[in-house]
Amino acid sequence: MPISTIQNESNTDYLIWKSPVHTITIGSQIIVHENEEALLFENGQLLNIFKSGRHLIETGNIPGLEGLISRSFKGGSPIVVEIWFANKVASFDYKWGTRLQIKDNTYGLILPMTSFGTYALRIEDAASLILQIVGRNQSLSKLELKQKLVPLLVRNLKEEVADTIVDDKADVFTISTELKNISKNVQESLAEEFRRFGLDLFDFYIESLEIDEKCEEYKKLKSSLGDAASLKLRANAAKDSGNFYQTERSFDALQAAAENESGISGTLLSGGLGLGMGLGAGQQMANTVNQNTNPNIQNNQSDNLNNIEEKLLKLKKLFDSGLINEKEYQDKKTQLLSQL
Repeated sequence: MPISTIQNESNTDYLIWKSPVHTITIGSQIIVHENEEALLFENGQLLNIFKSGRHLIETGNIPGLEGLISRSFKGGSPIVVEIWFANKVASFDYKWGTRLQIKDNTYGLILPMTSFGTYALRIEDAASLILQIVGRNQSLSKLELKQKLVPLLVRNLKEEVADTIVDDKADVFTISTELKNISKNVQESLAEEFRRFGLDLFDFYIESLEIDEKCEEYKKLKSSLGDAASLKLRANAAKDSGNFYQTERSFDALQAAAENESGISGTLLSGGLGLGMGLGAGQQMANTVNQNTNPNIQNNQSDNLNNIEEKLLKLKKLFDSGLINEKEYQDKKTQLLSQL
């Protein structure tokens, strides 16, 4: 049987490649190029890993193969193994893009979002990658690996974006301000999962995360932000987050102002503001109204009124009993009434 020379014959697009040569004998050579590893398996068990260089198969010179080589040498039969080559270059840079369906708690809507970015990884444990990802296939290309990793990426990205919105750190309009933190958190969670496959994810970056402005939900939302109905959306969403009372009061007060030209709306509408403003201005209006609808303020006013009424009753009893004269009674009553 001729002595075989085994080396990686795949192109640079392949991360993992299985040699079609599946037998080695005494005197066989395994050539491992720079930035590569060669892995020998028998029946699914890793026998040895060869680093870059020229490796000659001889008796007793390769740890883990002594028994097999000894039997082959005595019987003259070749050793049946699987020989894999792994690309161990510094890193592989990938671009990614995806669409997400995200529920926004602020507006109570499910909106489609688009996101894209980059990530970089390297093969840290080729044996784990072969056993868990490649399986019975003969090779693994960069594109094939990317396709296998995308579902994990999308799932972790969606969870992190949803958590950011649920925690009220941002809504669908301001989520882009949290891209740095989201990128960091996604990288940490993905790195743990990738490590199980023998991959080191050392960089992950979200370049964009935006609402799909072509969707009907977005168009309706954008339109609604120009009137008082936008506050109602916030009130409905706030029911689940414990902020319903204040938001609902803001909406009710704004509605009342719209119906009362002599009240608060007279001041605001006369300035040309109207109800056809954006949500930011609408919220500012609501904050102004809240100063008059805040329950704490109302409670203080009610307590003050009850206190004055009590004093007036006592004052009347003193006058009726003759303990004070009419002038004293009128002067004190005028003083108390001035506090209302």
